[in-house]
Amino acid sequence: MTETLTAAKPAKYAGYHQREVPGTDRELTAVGPGTPFGEYVRSAWQPICLSSQLGDLPLAIRILGEDLVAFRDKSGRVGVLHRHCAHRGASLEFGVLMEHGISCCYHGWHFDIDGTILATPAEPPTTRIKDKIVQGAYPTIELHGLVFAYFGDPAHVPPPPRLDTAEDERVELKPFVLSIPCNWLQVYENSQDPVHVVWLHARIAGAHFDESNAAEQELDFLETPLGMMNVQTRRWGDAVWTRNVECILPNLNQTGALWESADTEKVFQRVGLTRWIVPIDDTNSLQIGWRHLGSHLDPAGKDRPEAIGVNTIDFEGQDDSTTYEQRQRRPGDYDAQVSQRPVAVHALEHLVLSDKGVVLLRWLLRRAVRAFAEGKRPPAVGLDQLSTFTQDTVTLLPQGEGDDRTLLRRHGALVAEAVLASAGRTPAEREAIVREAVTGLRQG
Repeated sequence: MTETLTAAKPAKYAGYHQREVPGTDRELTAVGPGTPFGEYVRSAWQPICLSSQLGDLPLAIRILGEDLVAFRDKSGRVGVLHRHCAHRGASLEFGVLMEHGISCCYHGWHFDIDGTILATPAEPPTTRIKDKIVQGAYPTIELHGLVFAYFGDPAHVPPPPRLDTAEDERVELKPFVLSIPCNWLQVYENSQDPVHVVWLHARIAGAHFDESNAAEQELDFLETPLGMMNVQTRRWGDAVWTRNVECILPNLNQTGALWESADTEKVFQRVGLTRWIVPIDDTNSLQIGWRHLGSHLDPAGKDRPEAIGVNTIDFEGQDDSTTYEQRQRRPGDYDAQVSQRPVAVHALEHLVLSDKGVVLLRWLLRRAVRAFAEGKRPPAVGLDQLSTFTQDTVTLLPQGEGDDRTLLRRHGALVAEAVLASAGRTPAEREAIVREAVTGLRQG
């Protein structure tokens, strides 16, 4: 990869000549019906709200540029319908929940969760309206406290997304949802920019997580069967810490234990956070998923389960809940992402070597979007019992007389190779494969 900086030294005070703001990268940032990425992302199940948000009233939501209503009828089934009634356009957010489906407040038209009309009470018994009209509707499932909907072609509904990390019996999954007022991509690609962890989360604003995040990293970026992962390897005292952070296309990300301090050895420790970055529309998005809670992930007891839920999560920098001045003094992910403009303008960026992960992620997304447009259904469609690759390995390897950066790179490469090679195995088998790789390095 080459840097995009020009060889000529720029003139000073050049603002007058840099006022024009080019258009945005619509291939990856536009999400409405018929857009390239919008159609691609609709081919995978998308989480849209927490199960706990569906009570005795309908919930108005907007997803992928579509105005919708989600609800749980009195028989316990979840429906997601187009928000505006097919009759006269009244919003179903004011509808009445029925034993089966929902009834519009305006004239009582009654829709089942699949959009079929069950009754039009003001019309004659002989009317055939319900045989000719359906309300727009989407299939739904519930998994671990999240409601998912499928917005793609109903002829190609994939299996529900099952992740190995969500099946870990040692972990409590705590669902959350956050609203972010910017395009989905600048939130998603943050996960493949590990350099920001050192600066934003440790050196600039102080330690958002653990001080070990301030250590310099040796980095690599690898394509995986369903996306990519970065390989971050740090020296922290006498330990070498390799963290793999994975993106599964189109918009799923997992990262490791949030409070990892790299002070004890561990092999194949799994994730602390699973999240989807779901577009609301072109300039708004949801961060929605699960926090993974367990004593093995949080031995110091820093997790705050009571702070995880609707528009709240237990680590800082993810929203605007503090004052503007406080966020200026201690900015977080939210501030860095939202401040890039409602939709980041890629044409004004100057990408450098440390942006390799962002470049690769955009390239993979573009490749997938174009393949989907050509009728090729990508492997990210229909995740089922998926082996994922996010993990942490901390190894006691005191610094020797040789080049420590070489040792760090070797550790990172061996761990990443072992993690990828272990796909499809049981958790115990995967841990054994990674342990063997690390043991070989220690003995060598």
